[in-house]
Amino acid sequence: MLSKRVFLYGELLAIAALLGTVGVQHFSQITAEQARSIALETGLEQLYVLEKAHYEAHGRYFDPTDPDQGLDWPWMRDYEWEVRVGPETFWLVVRADLDGDGRTGAWVVDQQGPQMRNLMDD
Repeated sequence: MLSKRVFLYGELLAIAALLGTVGVQHFSQITAEQARSIALETGLEQLYVLEKAHYEAHGRYFDPTDPDQGLDWPWMRDYEWEVRVGPETFWLVVRADLDGDGRTGAWVVDQQGPQMRNLMDD
């Protein structure tokens, strides 16, 4: 039953990623900075869903940056990560210079919900 739920989440994430890609290509009026921001937000939302599914299956969260238990998604290498994983909580902070101005911004997602929050403007 739980593996079906995880599989369903995976399918939903794949569909969302495909629709996001098609949407970005179709509405290419967005700037490169906006595209990077959308990709980051989508990735963090995917990590949120995976964290919650892993917690439901195993009773704990995982560190997505740990190569032994995490993910090997190429887009994650483009960012500086700070991860805090506890028995009942997780906190993912991403730092990046999305607009190339030399200033680093910070975004966070945690167990409270999939919405990415801006901690520090880029």
